[in-house]
Amino acid sequence: IGRYETGKSGETAVIKAEQEPYASLLWSKAYSLAKGIGGGTGATTYLCSSYAWDTAVNFIQNNGAKNYATSISGFNGNWNGQQVVKDGEVIKKADEQKRLNTGLTTAWSNIYDMGGNVGEYTTEINPGTSETVVLRGGGYSDSGAAGGRWDRISGSAYYDGGFRATLFLK
Repeated sequence: IGRYETGKSGETAVIKAEQEPYASLLWSKAYSLAKGIGGGTGATTYLCSSYAWDTAVNFIQNNGAKNYATSISGFNGNWNGQQVVKDGEVIKKADEQKRLNTGLTTAWSNIYDMGGNVGEYTTEINPGTSETVVLRGGGYSDSGAAGGRWDRISGSAYYDGGFRATLFLK
């Protein structure tokens, strides 16, 4: 799974630090962009699945971040009501709702922003419901932990909705 949320370089989707998160887009656009990132020779990319998401959260929890799936307390993530510190400097105040560029929070197991900044579309869907697509994690306007799951309407774009890609080697 990508080390960062998918960022935006012009209109190109990239997986790099210090990029504006690719947000405010429809699920179908996130799905298409994730497949278009590519992974070089012998690799492909895809929109992150909830299974890959849960596997990454479990890995992070098993490597020192015990309550990462269920808590925001003690984690330097971009959630509503929480300050964000980078290199000893406050880059977002606790009472500020501000989307940050990718990779500005503390990494856990070399993965950034799974719990905050933008909720991330996954391949998980809810057929037969009005809110058909599933986002994971939390966003800068709420306090959802990394294990969080929320439903949205696939035909609407949300200011706090982005995505993460996964890489598959052939």
